[in-house]
Amino acid sequence: MTGDRTDTDPIRIERWPDPACRFGFEDSTAIVRAVNAPFEAAFGGATVGDPVAAVMADLGVTLVSADSFEAVLSGESPVRVRTSGTGGAERYVARTVPPAPDGDGALVFVAIPEAGGNTSVAIDVDHVASVVSHDLRNPLDVATARLRAGRETGEDEHFERVADAHERMERIIRDVLTLARGEDVVDPDESVSLGEVAEVAWGTVETDDATLSIDGPLPTTTADADRVGRLFENLFRNAVEHGSAHPDTDTETVDGTVTVTVGPLDGDRTGFYVEDDGPGITEADRERVFEPGYSTDDHGTGLGLAIVARIAALHGWSIEASESAPGGVRFAVTGIEPE
Repeated sequence: MTGDRTDTDPIRIERWPDPACRFGFEDSTAIVRAVNAPFEAAFGGATVGDPVAAVMADLGVTLVSADSFEAVLSGESPVRVRTSGTGGAERYVARTVPPAPDGDGALVFVAIPEAGGNTSVAIDVDHVASVVSHDLRNPLDVATARLRAGRETGEDEHFERVADAHERMERIIRDVLTLARGEDVVDPDESVSLGEVAEVAWGTVETDDATLSIDGPLPTTTADADRVGRLFENLFRNAVEHGSAHPDTDTETVDGTVTVTVGPLDGDRTGFYVEDDGPGITEADRERVFEPGYSTDDHGTGLGLAIVARIAALHGWSIEASESAPGGVRFAVTGIEPE
């Protein structure tokens, strides 16, 4: 059963293309309020009023992580999901739309393309749309609140915050267009010096106290200079935003002194790397960072590295994440043919 739905539902999951479960909390227990038709088609019926964890267990839907459903539904980070009859394969990425105060939330299941592989980056546009619909809500709320405050007080600071929120929304929209429009946004038909593009890209990113180190000449290749510039910008922005946090025994301090290094690859592989000396990412997350919507930052859209992988793939290149020599993260782009 899908439960009663009315036009006053705070989240109208019946219109969503992905399987979705609307839920609310009662005494710290997540309760099913409704499921949509795609949910029933993918997993089966669900009894409205039953705990989410019990419903998912009955339907053979389990989390890949050790988290409980209550923990997942209280946060915003996507998690992988297994379903019965798939031999333990991870078939879906589940993402939560957190409940509003005194309201309901939604758990959305997005199928993982079977083609797989972060280098091909098969993009589910509906997935990106659901991610963005959530991520746009925050800057929209900020802009609305600041505009109201600015009109009441006349203080310039509020209008500056509105401008910042608009800039963030514009960046999200540009990222979505790059993901959704595919080959139409890449035209690799010019001779591009990757080293020059990297230096220009560094100047467009808010780098604070971070420094850039060029460790040898990068190749010149046939590419789309604008999109390659975007690739470098997103890699640099990721390094600055995530790499400036340095772990120190039991605590973590932020000093913003991350060093980002760009250089050519050694050995038989042709390409370049971008690495930092920050805290790095866990081995388990090195594949997931290229998934649209996945982010270790509560304020991140989770689209930056998906854009990087998309641009690389549309050039016929591959990208992989590993640990850098200083212990940070290293992104290696391969498959580049020098001129």
